[in-house]
Amino acid sequence: MHGKNGGTLGKEYRKPSYRSACAAILLVVAACITVAYSLLLPEAPGTSVHKKSGLVVDASNSDQGYIMVRRQSKKTQKLRITQGDRTMSYDLNSDGDYEVFPLQLGSGKYKIEVFEKVSGNKYTSAASVSFKVAIEDSALPFLYPNQYVNYDIDTLAIVKAAELCADATTEKQKVEAIYRFIASGMFYDYAFAMQVGSGNIKTYIPNVDDTLTKKAGVCFDFSALMACMLRSQGVATQLVIGYADKMYHAWNYVRVDGTWYQYDVTNAICQGSVKQYTPERVY
Repeated sequence: MHGKNGGTLGKEYRKPSYRSACAAILLVVAACITVAYSLLLPEAPGTSVHKKSGLVVDASNSDQGYIMVRRQSKKTQKLRITQGDRTMSYDLNSDGDYEVFPLQLGSGKYKIEVFEKVSGNKYTSAASVSFKVAIEDSALPFLYPNQYVNYDIDTLAIVKAAELCADATTEKQKVEAIYRFIASGMFYDYAFAMQVGSGNIKTYIPNVDDTLTKKAGVCFDFSALMACMLRSQGVATQLVIGYADKMYHAWNYVRVDGTWYQYDVTNAICQGSVKQYTPERVY
């Protein structure tokens, strides 16, 4: 899905004036209250559960665009989510705790399959379940946390997002506030980028609070942080992985007033220029 380009906001940034200490404290308190009332978090109530060979899939909230999956095993596991001819693959924790996975492929019949590592890069199918999904709104998968955009009620990034958006009354204002915060306050970690590399980034999972605290990261980190902060404010945001020209890259699509816009906050941080974006995966 290609959106309209909304990523020029960073160039218009103007440093805000400082607030008094008392006002700042009150703002943080108000932010925490806002988070408590607006945050959408996944649940596994057990009203619709599919089981097979130790695989447990709680699809109780599949109409909201996500499922909860768990399977305890001593072996390394991967999860494959298939709908039609489209497939999404993930690493699956082996400790048996639930993880949340988006149903970003839309409504239809899904197959959830677990593979166990045999040796080297070889895996074998261990379990699978299938069921039909009818999602209420195609944007819903992008309003909840997932493995790549991971957060909960204790995440510092969502408190910061509430603080930044305290005076915002529209989706556009929320996007502007968060985009400008990241574009003006973060630094690209070139050393880490060399360490991760284009191949390893496929297995690397961002930590939004680490990025917020260090004020540094790579494209994947910045895109995950932006998605986290906006989703916590009720603004549907996709984390997109693909190619910016010939470079492996991550950016965002953000839905503002029903229309999807493209934002590349990393491009603003690095003051780069991209002629063509080619999406590969969306989370």
